[in-house]
Amino acid sequence: MRVIVIAVTLASLASGGISVASELTPIMPEELIAYAAKNDCEQVRDFFKNRPGMVNPPYAYGYLPGLEEESAALWCQAGQGDNRKFYLLIMMKKPTPELARCPAKIEWRNYPGGLSIYKDKRTTLDDFVSLTDSKRKGPRNVRLSHNGILSEYDGVTELFYCYKGAWLIRMRD
Repeated sequence: MRVIVIAVTLASLASGGISVASELTPIMPEELIAYAAKNDCEQVRDFFKNRPGMVNPPYAYGYLPGLEEESAALWCQAGQGDNRKFYLLIMMKKPTPELARCPAKIEWRNYPGGLSIYKDKRTTLDDFVSLTDSKRKGPRNVRLSHNGILSEYDGVTELFYCYKGAWLIRMRD
């Protein structure tokens, strides 16, 4: 009798509880989930919904030079439904003075893309704008001196870069 009850319970979970099970499934390492929680945020539980596979997850380690696990960028959310807001969080166990000046939590209006660390030092800030004032352009002929954070989804890229204590962004589709 117990086996039947368990089988029925598992069958009912499999048929009706899939969304509940997927909401509880961690999609980021526990360390990053805990970091998000410390910043009043949680993982974006539906991040992989309607995406083809697990390529470019909602986090990337190695933002700073040195040991990759000592720094990361990650997407998180606060609130649910229409009240949901997305944030890009920067975790730096040993921040550099320049990067420590930029806010470690950025509110973002778009649905998050998969993250990776952008390392092309040939890139200039010519096409960047201020994250807080899109009319304010990035400096001309200034090259990246450290890593950026690249968010990609469905052909749209957003490159975040900390410059002199403020976030700049370059958006392309």
